[in-house]
Formats: sequence, structure tokens, C-alpha cells
Amino acid sequence: MIAEAIDTALILGWAFAAWLLVFAFVGAITLLTLAATGAWATRALWRATVGPSWAHGHIRARTHTRARLRRHNKRTADHNYQEAA
Repeated sequence: MIAEAIDTALILGWAFAAWLLVFAFVGAITLLTLAATGAWATRALWRATVGPSWAHGHIRARTHTRARLRRHNKRTADHNYQEAA
């Protein structure tokens, strides 16, 4: 009876070790996948925000330029110049 208990404990120990190994392997794969995905997303976002406006495409550069350099829509009053005597 004691021999069966020891045999059962050994079998359960090996089963626990096998499951622990499987979960460690799956966990490592999951963590590495998440790290690679996070690095890829961070790099994509960083590249989208860094650099001059013309590096993002012709249309975005044109839109950026139009927003920054607007013409005056107001008419200025006529200048009354007085000649120096």
C-alpha cells in the first residue's frame, strides 16, 4: 500500500513537471510574441510621427503647408501717403 502511494506520488510529480514544462514553453512563446508585436506597433507609430511633413506623402505635405501658410483674407485700408516736402 505504501509502495502504491509512493508510485502514485512519483507519477503525479512527473505529470506536474511535464505540465509545468508545457506551460512554461507556451508562456515563453506568448510573451515573445507580445513583445515582438508591441515593438512592431511602437516602431510603426514612431515612424508615423517623426520626420518632416514631406516624408509622409505629397498630399499630407500640401495640406500641412496650406494650413501653415494662409493668405490674409482681410483687405487692408488704403494707405494715405504724404510726400515729404
